[in-house]
Amino acid sequence: MVYRLWTVNHNMNTDQLRQLLEQLKADVINSMQAAGSNATGQTSKQLTITQQDNILHLEVPGYMQLLETGRGPTGPNAVPGDPPMIQRIQQWCQAKGIPDKAAWAIKKSIDKKGFKGKSGILSEPLGDDNINSRLKTIMEAIAEEISTQVTGLIA
Repeated sequence: MVYRLWTVNHNMNTDQLRQLLEQLKADVINSMQAAGSNATGQTSKQLTITQQDNILHLEVPGYMQLLETGRGPTGPNAVPGDPPMIQRIQQWCQAKGIPDKAAWAIKKSIDKKGFKGKSGILSEPLGDDNINSRLKTIMEAIAEEISTQVTGLIA
């Protein structure tokens, strides 16, 4: 499952709006690294910018919200993830130098107790303050471009 976290209609200036999404993507990756939630780098690689017609999307794997909010114990009829949780835990263990046999114990602990998320991984880079800061630079560039075009028409 993939979530589209940020969508932009790019009728104005594709390059500048793509730049905005690239900056937000980098901000999310930096936030994950700062929180210690990027052990294997696999999640970062799954952050993508896609385009459909005149719309750009910043997409993240569906499980990424759990990095911030945490999750409760596994329910009785839980649907396996893709990839399954045990595989992600095994990759994480390998990246952290933890023995493979510990992966099952970690999975069983998560199944039983859940785990606490790390607040801010998504909410800070995708919060109003950061987006407004990033948009300010781009909107100034767009305003300059429009001003130049209008000045050219008047002259």
